[in-house]
Amino acid sequence: MISHVTREFAPFTREFSCFTREFWPFTREFGCFTREFWLFTREFSIFTREFVLHP
Repeated sequence: MISHVTREFAPFTREFSCFTREFWPFTREFGCFTREFWLFTREFSIFTREFVLHP
């Protein structure tokens, strides 16, 4: 029973590993983008606060 399930599941696992390998660089790029965007947002909020407090 287990071997039958494994045999059925193996192609899916292989497809998923290929997909993951294709997708990994995109994930890393997105992480870098998110970090950059977060830093920019923080800087912008600080700038906005300064500007509102001292027009």
